[in-house]
This record gives sequence, structure tokens and C-alpha cells, in this order.
Amino acid sequence: MNPVNLSRRRVLVALAAGAILPVLARAQQNAGPYVPTPWKIVDDMLKLAAVRKDDFVMDLGSGDGRLVITAAERYGARGAGVDIDAALVKLANDNAAKAGVADRVKFERRDLFETNLSEATVLTLYLLPHTVTQLVPRIFAEMRPGSRVVSHDYPLGPWQPERHLQFDVQEKIEISGTTRTVLYLYIVPARVGGAWRLELPATVAKQQVRLTFEQHPVGTKGSATLGKRQVVLEGVKIAGESVRFAIPGLAPGGKALVLDGAARGDAIEGTVAGPGGPAPWRATRIDGG
Repeated sequence: MNPVNLSRRRVLVALAAGAILPVLARAQQNAGPYVPTPWKIVDDMLKLAAVRKDDFVMDLGSGDGRLVITAAERYGARGAGVDIDAALVKLANDNAAKAGVADRVKFERRDLFETNLSEATVLTLYLLPHTVTQLVPRIFAEMRPGSRVVSHDYPLGPWQPERHLQFDVQEKIEISGTTRTVLYLYIVPARVGGAWRLELPATVAKQQVRLTFEQHPVGTKGSATLGKRQVVLEGVKIAGESVRFAIPGLAPGGKALVLDGAARGDAIEGTVAGPGGPAPWRATRIDGG
């Protein structure tokens, strides 16, 4: 079985250690039976993603299209789905036409690993564990900061979710042998990796500061160079475009200077408290990204 061609919501039944192992995937050849996501889970996935009218919802392994179609019907969103099964792609497009949303959603036969994710602001997944983790680098590289990803049952390790929901769904017994359902929500962070030149108000600091961020799915860490002195940044948090970190020893009294801002492309801008009140600060990327 070629893992590149794995799609979701298929049950491949295999005997393992005397037990039946349900695998929610299907190969391009020898396809297993199609198993639609229960409607309650469809509803909860879209609610967790906080789908809006201006969103573009993409479903990888879209089956009969119900996730994307529901997003269009209920929230007015646009969207697309991909599936390796041509019959299911036709079914999904037919369902979209019946629901009156064919002008806002489309379904195509395509390998999920060959699908461009850059248009999606919401991505929904129901894939094997090793498949979702393979997608993490592409999600970081292609999706816009602030975009949401909801994964059904399997976390996108080592990326840490913003939230997760756990509940029971009776229909899952036929799919996975258990009622247990877990949904994981992720927010795509701004890409801040690399070196930055930090300019602070003169009332706060008279010298320029060089920032360096190392960004990984598991989290972001960084350092600041002040003259010949280098310090480790504290409390680095990247959530969508929002950026927050603290530079030890730079505030009055040797306290940490806390900076909040928004990252857009090669600039991070925000305001910082100073003796004369809030003042703007700016960081410009000089390397990396």
C-alpha cells in the first residue's frame, strides 16, 4: 500500500494480534468501504473551526463532500475537497448541486499530497496518524497565519493544539470500534523564523536590538542581542499574526520588557509601554523567513 495515496474515512480491516484493526484510510488500489463522517462530528468540526462567511474550507479526503457542503450551506463559506476516488468526487459535486452551493464549492480527484493548501483558511482532516504528521511542514509553509486546522481523532504531532474536544459518538463504533471521538484545533502561526532588527522608542531603549527566532511545530524560541550581550527571550508566543515575547533586563529596574505585536510578512509592529505612555515599536526581518 502506497501511503502517498491514502485518503480518509475508509476502513481497511486487517487482523493484528488477533484483533480487528480499523484503519481510516484507503489506497488508490484495493479501496475499502467508504465511511462518511457522522453528522454530529461534521457540526462540531465546523464549530470548532469557527467557520465564517469569508472562509475557504478545504477537506482532504472529502468523500461525499458533506463537510465542505455544510460549511457553504450553514455559514456561507466557499470551499473545495479532494479525494482519490473518482466516484466519490462525482457524488460530492452532485450533492453540492442538489444543495444549491455548486457555485461556491468544488471537488476534484487528486492526491492529497499534491494539493495546494494556500487558498484554505480552514482545513479539515480525517487521516491516518502518520499522514497528518507528514502534512504539518506543508501546512506551516503554505497556509496563511491565522488559518485554522481541525483534525478528527489524530493530533498533528509534534504541533501542539490550541484546543481539543473529546466526546462520544455512537456511530463511531462501526468506524473505529469505539465511541471515543477527539477533535484537535490548530492555528497556523506567522512565519517568524530568522533574524530581525528591532527598533524601540528612544524613551524605552536608545540602542537597536537584534532578534533571532527559531520556529518549529513544537514551538518558537528566540534570543536578543544587545551590543555584545545576548539574552534568551522569555514567553515567546506566536498565535496567528499575534506575536508576544519579553526581553529580560531591558525595562526600568532591570525587569523584562514585554512586547506585543502583529507579524505581517517581513515586519512585526506593535506598541510598548514607556515613560510617556504607549509608543510604537517595529521589527524588520534581515535574514531567514
